[in-house]
Amino acid sequence: MQTDLFEQHEDHSEIWGVSEITREIKRILETKFPVLWVRGEISNLRAHPSGHRYFVLKDSHCQLKAVLFRGDASSLGYSPQEGEECLAYGELTLYEPRGEYQLRVRHMMQDGMGSMRLHFERLKEKLLKEGLFEESRKKTLPSLAQNIAIITSASGAALQDFLSILKRREWVGSVFLFNSPVQGKDAPAGLIEALSQAVAFPGIDLIVLGRGGGSIEDLWAFNDETLVRQVANCPIPTISAVGHQTDFVLTDFGSDFRAETPSAAAEWISSQHVSLVKKIEELGVRIRGIPEGFLSMAFDRIQLNEAKLKNCSPSSRIDMQHQFLDDLDSRMNRNIESFFERNAYVLEGLERRLEGNSLKSSLNKGFAYFKDKEGNIIEKAKALKAGSTVEATLKDGTKNLKVI
Repeated sequence: MQTDLFEQHEDHSEIWGVSEITREIKRILETKFPVLWVRGEISNLRAHPSGHRYFVLKDSHCQLKAVLFRGDASSLGYSPQEGEECLAYGELTLYEPRGEYQLRVRHMMQDGMGSMRLHFERLKEKLLKEGLFEESRKKTLPSLAQNIAIITSASGAALQDFLSILKRREWVGSVFLFNSPVQGKDAPAGLIEALSQAVAFPGIDLIVLGRGGGSIEDLWAFNDETLVRQVANCPIPTISAVGHQTDFVLTDFGSDFRAETPSAAAEWISSQHVSLVKKIEELGVRIRGIPEGFLSMAFDRIQLNEAKLKNCSPSSRIDMQHQFLDDLDSRMNRNIESFFERNAYVLEGLERRLEGNSLKSSLNKGFAYFKDKEGNIIEKAKALKAGSTVEATLKDGTKNLKVI
């Protein structure tokens, strides 16, 4: 009988090892449950020397083991105490060596503040899923708003800080105050009414919701769902300037721009004004410099045209012709001088040649010539007749000679 049962088990089901089934349960547990908040009372709190804390979260019916590791504990700003009611945020996991499921705590807080934080996170998640905080919905803030509506308490320091910064930075425009309580049970309704009045007021370019810092309870009015929806759907660009740098409220996500403080909102608004004023001043300097530069360029152009006109005028052309004639005269004179110099040299050469071949030169060389009585030069010896008289001319004179 036992053999049959074993064989039947082998045929129709898988045999799990303890580790295998534990790991499978761990996988299912960690994938099926998202991160979550758990409310409970801290019990059996044990701080290990390693810095980790082990405890149990319990209510009137059940308990859940929990672990807060040292790294997460160091960033809490809150020290869990035995017997305290708290809210713990984390994920479910399974500690395999003992097969026990537990809450791996990432963050925790006392329940008084925690319930508000839990409500904050749930409402934020709800509105986020609706797309109310999408960037595509946000409007571009005006670069130079002239009429600003500020929704805040008339007696609060936030208003004075806001106005003093605008004044110090010489912002030019008008600020319209829409007074409203900014904390307490009447604050949400007052803020909603003030926002409606600001939207209906003619000529408003920008709306600022502001108040100074405070506890989560002090700032809670700005987490009102109706107010957040009205801010997100406001037809006029909005700035949420609530609390301090580390404070976040839901109007921060619903508005078109979040300023860390009311003073930061005033800085942003005035910086746009200061930047534009600087650009205008620079443009003015450039415009003032245009006439001087233009006149200088025009003067240079006039001088150039004047030079061109002078170059094209009849007198200029006559002057150029005079210059050409002077140049031609100089060239002719140089050529004539060169011609005469060259010819004088040739003539001197010819003169020397003629002088060298002259009768006188020949006579000086010892030659002589003869003439008959008629005065004809005797060129040949056969013309000399014996007994005739001839005239012989030598270097130093003439003699009559008788031919023998």
